[in-house]
Amino acid sequence: MIVKKTLLALLTLSSFLAVSQPSAQPAPSGPPAAPPAAAPSAPPPGPPGGSAPPGGVAQPAAGSPPTAGSAPQALKTSQTLAAHRTGTVCSVFVGNFSIAARGVRLTQYSTLGLSQDCDEDHFNSLTTTSIEAQFRAVQQPLFVIRGGAHRYLMDVNLATIPKPFVRVGNLMLSPVGYIDINFRDAIANKGLQQGSVVASEYKPFKLTSPIHYIWNIGQPVHRLVTPEGDRYVMFGYTKRVIENVNKNTLSLIGPLLNPPVGWKYESYLLDRTLTIKAEPANSFTLNIVFDDAYNIYVQTDD
Repeated sequence: MIVKKTLLALLTLSSFLAVSQPSAQPAPSGPPAAPPAAAPSAPPPGPPGGSAPPGGVAQPAAGSPPTAGSAPQALKTSQTLAAHRTGTVCSVFVGNFSIAARGVRLTQYSTLGLSQDCDEDHFNSLTTTSIEAQFRAVQQPLFVIRGGAHRYLMDVNLATIPKPFVRVGNLMLSPVGYIDINFRDAIANKGLQQGSVVASEYKPFKLTSPIHYIWNIGQPVHRLVTPEGDRYVMFGYTKRVIENVNKNTLSLIGPLLNPPVGWKYESYLLDRTLTIKAEPANSFTLNIVFDDAYNIYVQTDD
């Protein structure tokens, strides 16, 4: 498998870096620009606040918007931002060596803002080999790892989106963030050894990305809580493992998950607006984590 071969290469390169001091740090391959102030197309729902203590089982409204239309023919060009930044979002991770990370930088490309809903069937039909070949038309990635198709849960998504995109099959993918992983963690990560980021179950990653998510008062929230009290709010779920899950049944999946000892899965209703935002104070970096059903969460202090 290409990822296993890459990890062996990382181990070799780490030995070299241990006895050499880099004199410069090259620019990463396709990281997002520092996020400007967001200019949403959908109005924010009032002043930001925090989350309430658990107060019961959530039952959100159902329904997903239909698939959006076709993409331009160019491999890489300027985009017109879509009106919606929620719905189903597909992603892949493009890996390259990074001296800054003393390991690898995984740049996340996603369909966020380029369509109201990613064509999940088409995304699943693409092989890792074909995705990598199409990325090599515009850059030289060391390897490519599939992400997944996640249905976003926030009420408002104010994340800024860079204009360039890469055409992969019938999908358009923009760089929306990156994860730096040092050699030791990359080699020890079971999910990466399997060629998957989402299979890195309950192992937090530091994602640098212009995240700005808002949940309105009265909306359901599902979260993981660690023994140390760290809280991770689910912002995207997938049907890849639990095929019959939907927004209405997320409060019921706790018994189907197998978190580490001491971790808890909770569902509750908000009694105030919840805002999660990457800011200069946190270097535009927040921790994310995947559960063993490949749902994705972001850490919050609220």
